Amino acid sequence: MSVFHQWLLAAPATPAPACAIILHCDDSTPAAHLIQDIADYLNEYDDDADGCWLPASPDLVRDLATDARHRRRLGMAEIDPTAIGNPQAEYLKTLACLVQRGHVVFRSPDSATHPWQLANTFHAAVGGDPEITEKCHLFLNSGLMDQKCIAHVIGDVFLEWLHCDLRRSTPFHELH
Repeated sequence: MSVFHQWLLAAPATPAPACAIILHCDDSTPAAHLIQDIADYLNEYDDDADGCWLPASPDLVRDLATDARHRRRLGMAEIDPTAIGNPQAEYLKTLACLVQRGHVVFRSPDSATHPWQLANTFHAAVGGDPEITEKCHLFLNSGLMDQKCIAHVIGDVFLEWLHCDLRRSTPFHELH
């Protein structure tokens, strides 16, 4: 099992000020390293987060989705017997639960039928693929920049967005 962060055990008292960073990547982008690098960067530079940024890798989310103890800790119900044949549905439920806890970085699953219209989420598109059609706050052509810089750019732009007065004063539905 991947590392389970202790902050996930606490019930969220209020909605998280920054639910998630959602990456929309093309196939040439090493997303696993990128989500780890972004979480590491934010754990160092996001003073308000107290080191709680979690890289929600697909393996971690799958482990949480299938472990009854961790599901209870996240406030999720037992696995629905009808969902056993549809692990993607449980994966998406678990991911949505993590996002609501806040401070999560993940790659958007390849699911065109699942819109990630969550309040206080930052969307970043990474890659040179013109097929990325989601509404994103940031688009980076990874082929035109040093790979070591991408996580820092996303982290810095996210922190600027997070503290933007317009974002804080405008209802979510008006920004999209």
